Amino acid sequence: MPDQPDEPAPAATAVLAAVPEPGNQSPHPRRPLLAVLTVAGLATLTAGGFILHAEFTRPATAAEVAAAGQAEIATRWQRLTAGQVFPASVRYLTPGRRQSTALRVGIAPPASCTAALDPVAAAIFRARGCRTVLRATYSDSSGTMAVTVGVVVMRSTAAAQSAVSDLIIQPGHAGLRAVSFPGTRVAGYGDAQRGWFHAEASTGPYAFFYAAGFADGRAGTGDLTSEPAHLGTGVLSWMIRVLTGGGPPCSRADIRC
Repeated sequence: MPDQPDEPAPAATAVLAAVPEPGNQSPHPRRPLLAVLTVAGLATLTAGGFILHAEFTRPATAAEVAAAGQAEIATRWQRLTAGQVFPASVRYLTPGRRQSTALRVGIAPPASCTAALDPVAAAIFRARGCRTVLRATYSDSSGTMAVTVGVVVMRSTAAAQSAVSDLIIQPGHAGLRAVSFPGTRVAGYGDAQRGWFHAEASTGPYAFFYAAGFADGRAGTGDLTSEPAHLGTGVLSWMIRVLTGGGPPCSRADIRC
């Protein structure tokens, strides 16, 4: 499929670009995504009341529940705050199975696939309907390593899965571009320092990426150590749970069955 222009995503910008940190936010109620999982049938004048009552009080069908669940997951990237998707810290396991903490350095503005991905990845994802890319950069507790994690929002689950499958078979592909923040502990981290990459697709219209390396300017190579990969995996696992987890549809706060 030929390259297509990236679709604009104004809602993501409004939600994720200027959201206060979780500790400074005031509580707000979660709005219901779907008020009722039923479809009202047409009724005759004589039997209309009975039919409508039966329709609105019947249990939701399995198909209706599944559709509501998919819709709820597909809109999380717009409804969640920046601090929920990219928390200030994430616990993860090192190669030695020790608990460590990844610290968020900064959150980048939403970007197009052309701007946020390497050329090969950008072409693959644009052709399948890339909507926007959300990214943040973390460091390990020592400030030695850095990782940029990201989620590419696609037009459908199938599109995300197809794009990831095509990307990972490309020889020498990289994927997500690094986001550095001058004046911080990751000021020396950029595309040239990346040496550890990963991409995967899960439930929902999302493709998840990380690109990890050293924060002090050293060029990265996956043959040196697995520490950056564990840092990236730990943060990425959090993102995947936040954007795709939650259990059965009817158990989620935003769905009323």
